[in-house]
Amino acid sequence: MRLEWYTVLAKLSREGLPLYDTLKIMNAEFKRLGHPLSPLVSLVLLGLRGEDSSIHLNAPRRQGPIRSRTPLGAPLGRRRTLGSELRAHVPISEALLIEAGDMSGRLHLGLESAVQLLSQRLSLYDRVLKALWRPMGYGLLMLVLMVFLSLKILPEFEKTRPKLSWPKEALELAWVCDHVFLGALTLSAMVVLAVLGLMWFLPNATPRSRAWLDQWVWPFQLYASFQGACFLLALSAFIQAGSGFTQAVQSIRQSASPYMADQCKRLLHSLKMGKTPQVALCELRILHRKHHWLILVYGLSLDTPKAYERIAKEIFQAVDRWLMGVVGHLLGHVMLFMVGAMVCWVYWAMFEIVEATPLGF
Repeated sequence: MRLEWYTVLAKLSREGLPLYDTLKIMNAEFKRLGHPLSPLVSLVLLGLRGEDSSIHLNAPRRQGPIRSRTPLGAPLGRRRTLGSELRAHVPISEALLIEAGDMSGRLHLGLESAVQLLSQRLSLYDRVLKALWRPMGYGLLMLVLMVFLSLKILPEFEKTRPKLSWPKEALELAWVCDHVFLGALTLSAMVVLAVLGLMWFLPNATPRSRAWLDQWVWPFQLYASFQGACFLLALSAFIQAGSGFTQAVQSIRQSASPYMADQCKRLLHSLKMGKTPQVALCELRILHRKHHWLILVYGLSLDTPKAYERIAKEIFQAVDRWLMGVVGHLLGHVMLFMVGAMVCWVYWAMFEIVEATPLGF
């Protein structure tokens, strides 16, 4: 829904409609329709009016108009913009792009950049979910096969062949089938914990080993590349807004995640050492080596922001191909191989049971 909202705001901003008046109309209509974005628009309006939206977020509802705690003419520590008010409510990469456009007086450009970034992210999520259907289907097939063996097939064999006479392979298969639900729950819990751990580790942790992980280990490589593309897109937006290269990096660093703040710190250090922006960018591990020549060549362009934007698009496309190769093909083939191996194991165990001689003969 944010994608549609950004798109509409970009169109209206390009046509010259005042942002505050547009948001007031949207807020009234969203409240009337019960739109999911109604709370977000209300908080943004409070912030643009000079009020602390966090106060109203937890305050009890009251009748009558809400009066501003800060007079409109009162000096603020910073100029409130759409991007600055969105920082606490949307991914910081989107808010930075919008704020950069607002700083330049071309809010529509920042919103269009946010639309592009959000579209890429949503496209990746959608393609990953679609690609996961095949391996998830194979996993479900294995679970159903195990349950069927445990409830129907193996008890029938046990009626004619006592379990004590079964060979080792058959006993192992029977044990796995009898504990399939416990195993499935344990495996699911481990996967969920691993995903939650990665969701925290990727944007927050910066140990010394992180550089090695970003270079050689999946999905750290994927995350680093995606963050590199987002960084170039934000850098392009700030430079188009009139910021210098160093100032743009500092602006991104102020609100970045610990991981990206560390990357910005390294980049600023390289600039202080007298290196050119292009060379300093190529030293960042979030930008893969195969893109370095593009950064160096496009850096000679008169329109550097557009060059960074083109490089970001190419990185997004490379990440998409890479992700589909791992999730859509490699994982699917691995799960198919596991299904085939299980069928062979079941067939071999059944054959061993039939050939086994019952005790007492």
